[in-house]
Amino acid sequence: MATLGTDSLDAGTEVKTACPICFEYFKTPRYLPCFHTFCHNCLSSYILSTCKSKENPVGFPCPLCRQFVPAPSSLGEPEKWTELIPINTIIQALCEKKDQFCDACRRANEEEVATDWCGSCLESLCAFCAKAHKRNAVSQNHKLVSKAEISKIPIEFERQALCNTHSAPVNYVCVDHEELCCAECLFTQHRKCNQVDEVEKTAECLLQSDTLDRLGQKIQQYEDCLVQAKTEGEETIKYIDETSDKILEESTELRDKVLKHITNVVETHFTDLAKKVKEEKERLVNFVDTVSDRKQLVARYAQTLKETEKTPLPILVQDYLKIKQQFNDLTKLGLHRSVVELHSDASKELLRILECFQLEEVKMMTVFLPLGGLDFSSARMKMVCELPDSDGDVTGGCYLENGDIVLSKNSSKECLYYSNEKLERKNILKRPPKDIIRMKPSKFLMSTNINGKGHIEYCDFAEENIKDLFVTKETKQHKRLKQDIPV
Repeated sequence: MATLGTDSLDAGTEVKTACPICFEYFKTPRYLPCFHTFCHNCLSSYILSTCKSKENPVGFPCPLCRQFVPAPSSLGEPEKWTELIPINTIIQALCEKKDQFCDACRRANEEEVATDWCGSCLESLCAFCAKAHKRNAVSQNHKLVSKAEISKIPIEFERQALCNTHSAPVNYVCVDHEELCCAECLFTQHRKCNQVDEVEKTAECLLQSDTLDRLGQKIQQYEDCLVQAKTEGEETIKYIDETSDKILEESTELRDKVLKHITNVVETHFTDLAKKVKEEKERLVNFVDTVSDRKQLVARYAQTLKETEKTPLPILVQDYLKIKQQFNDLTKLGLHRSVVELHSDASKELLRILECFQLEEVKMMTVFLPLGGLDFSSARMKMVCELPDSDGDVTGGCYLENGDIVLSKNSSKECLYYSNEKLERKNILKRPPKDIIRMKPSKFLMSTNINGKGHIEYCDFAEENIKDLFVTKETKQHKRLKQDIPV
């Protein structure tokens, strides 16, 4: 960030001539209603950055004190505001001088520390020159301000109404354009206007009439709407926060339940798998032991039958009969070997949850209503009257200035005219009407649709013949103009 040089400035002057945003000497300093001054470019960048997120901005807070600054003009166009904020000519002159000496003494090649500032001459004066300045006939009405009070000078400029074009004091008000104007504007831009009054006269009329009060009442009503809108906005933010927290809490609770349920299901599946595996393994272990015993038995039989040479004959016969009998009994025991297939669809079912399960998208419904308008979505409707023969496909209609009603019935090709809630006239038309609107006291538009094309019929007739609106024959008296337009 740039720093302000202090070689020729004391601490007090440095504060007055340094922009609080960029800390450089002021460049085209502009002051706000709170009398804080900033560089033109710094203030412009600040306004644009502050207002970029707002819809149709109407002002901005001061970068220092945060006091709200109304838009000087052109609501919703912050890029134009900085040019309309007044220049602090005193600060600008101090920045150009960059010292604290008396300007009058400097012209005499002398150096005296300035103690006062002349707002008319835009010069610094020492105590002696300030005294002479007040005694001079030309400058005796100039207002001198102490250097210590120099920051308060913009107050006087703020209270002056100046012409936007010529920066001169305004003396007149153009009523036609509702603009303040100086003498030059009066004879140039507003010389053809019908009413141009003096500012004092206009001010007296405003004070004596109730114009200010009526405008104040309208502003108060609008302020009440703004307060209500702000309250509703804050309540809506609170509602969104509370509802979102509730949704998160419910979703988190349900998520935990779902995870717990899935965990329990999977654990049950694991338990069932372990139980079945254990039972089948125990059976297979018993089967293997049984087969091993029988294998050892038949191996012993085979060995006995091979050792017949050293066996006595009676023992041989005895062993033969015993082995034959036991072998026949062994083969009748019915030993069965098992074929086992272990299978589970749990993984596919869990995978299906991952593939198919998806939460519904969050829905945020927002309805925009004009400030101070009516919310018909929550309004209570009350029937005022029921018009006879108005059932069926009534596709359009309009109110007349005298309170009468005109309706169009499409399928029956009828237009119904009601007065005081009674059906006064029913006209059969050539084409089925879609809608009818009143433009002016004697001018109407009626829309129809034939063969996929829309027809707009323009009717012009005398006010006293209002009930003859539904004449469908082309006559010179009514001069009906027809224009086909695509639907």
